[in-house]
Amino acid sequence: MERHYLTADTVITNGRVLTVDAQDTVAEAVAIRGKYILDVGSAAEMAAYVDEHTKVIDAGGKTVMPGFIDAHIHVGMYGLLDHGIIDLNYPAAKSIQEIQDLIRADAAKKKPGEWIKLQGYDHNKLAEKRHPTKEDLDAAAPNNPVQCIRCCAHMGVYNSLALERVGVHSADQFAPGEVVLNEDGSLHGLLKETAHMDSSKQVDFAPEELLGSLVNADRILLSLWITTAHDAGSYNAATTAAMQQACQSGAVRVRLLPMIFDIFGKESGKAYIRDFIRAGVFTGCGGEHYKIGPVKIMLDGSSSGPSSAVIEGYSHDPDNHGIQVWTQEEADEIILEAHRAGFQVTAHAVGDKAVTIIVNAIEKALAQFPRADCRHRIEHCGLTNPELIARIAKLGIVPVSNPSFITINGTDYNRYYGDRVRYMFPLKSYLDAGVITAIGSDSPVTHPDPMNSLYGALNRKDRKTGDDVGENQKVEVLQIVRMMTYNGAYASFEEKLKGSLEPGKLADVVILTEDLLTYPPEDVQQVAVRATFLDGELVYEKT
Repeated sequence: MERHYLTADTVITNGRVLTVDAQDTVAEAVAIRGKYILDVGSAAEMAAYVDEHTKVIDAGGKTVMPGFIDAHIHVGMYGLLDHGIIDLNYPAAKSIQEIQDLIRADAAKKKPGEWIKLQGYDHNKLAEKRHPTKEDLDAAAPNNPVQCIRCCAHMGVYNSLALERVGVHSADQFAPGEVVLNEDGSLHGLLKETAHMDSSKQVDFAPEELLGSLVNADRILLSLWITTAHDAGSYNAATTAAMQQACQSGAVRVRLLPMIFDIFGKESGKAYIRDFIRAGVFTGCGGEHYKIGPVKIMLDGSSSGPSSAVIEGYSHDPDNHGIQVWTQEEADEIILEAHRAGFQVTAHAVGDKAVTIIVNAIEKALAQFPRADCRHRIEHCGLTNPELIARIAKLGIVPVSNPSFITINGTDYNRYYGDRVRYMFPLKSYLDAGVITAIGSDSPVTHPDPMNSLYGALNRKDRKTGDDVGENQKVEVLQIVRMMTYNGAYASFEEKLKGSLEPGKLADVVILTEDLLTYPPEDVQQVAVRATFLDGELVYEKT
């Protein structure tokens, strides 16, 4: 018998349903039909949509909410960990000796001359409290080129064979500070920013590795209630092609929005952007599962390196102002070109000097070619101040923040930035200024688990040390949930399609193992996912 159009395929009931609607309504139940939300309301109201074919799920009083929209994640790079790249993220490697042991084990499986690729070490967390050197890597694999990337992905150590392979032999090949030297003037092996990005061009991945990495990442992301991922760049056009192929074939279920960004250096990045401008393809092209995102440039380094471009020197090293990759004039030129061509634009800008550059560039582009509702973005927008926040609000810029960085790097931030942490990833100040900010994990820089972002936003503490890090920027549960869902959809012009649980929107829904509204904020990382629905279909269930 044909079912009535007002019957549901699935009803999730007896929950604390965080709808993230305009009133932040907390409901009891949600009804799903096909791939859309049919209705949201009380358990009694949603029971009216149940017939003998409806699957009824008891949420047991736990949180039901929209799927997390990770607005800044490197999907392909994350998926390659332990699937082409050796994962060094703490505690996988706690010392340089352990890194060497992992290299030796991989070298035993490879032919001489084949690349050994590692990523994720943090010199601040290694027992030796330093970066590995080329000699450390040589001792473990003298016959293989080795690339050992730091967790921030803005710098990496190369052994002697790798430096020879990529053609780096002196510091004057790149900007000051990008090729690190020992006291005697010899190469240390550590390359930063453009020197590292340019060298990465020589470290190839086969198409099947890239596709496999996306499938691997998809499986994990769905288990972490991530239903949409704004990919902030992986391995150039090859990864972009693999993403589209994976989405079209159904091999990847997570909705992907790749940014137009070439990770292999500034000049390569300019050429890549201009290729898209010439082609006439711009932000928004695509569908519900794969859509072109903003043009992205990389203005500076990392917050934890530290190599972000700062106006005042670092608190622990006042003469160090970080690494500025683009000049103001260069940024102005490419941002204007992309804006004029119809693109949403964004920039990796961590330090307040870099944030100033991209705000200036967007301001100039809008003055020359006014365009309504551009929603230009700033990725990270790490270190700010009241003046920058006011300008961001006036221009309608969407910063994409990373509170998970507070969770894992907070103590280092206190040492590097001092009192400036009061305006670092300033979620409360954004709320007060009317700025709409989205949230990204920046995985594999951090683990993609959204609870890491929740912990940092709610507690503003370093998880390991317990140190406070800009307590004035704490937010409430419903505020950070909105940033992680609706605001992520807003950042990609998709807030009418997803990001909240309202009738007619896509049924990207998750059930958690606890009630976020009553669970202790200091323990929030213990909360897990019970089930993930995407397009109304159960795609993950906790066993």
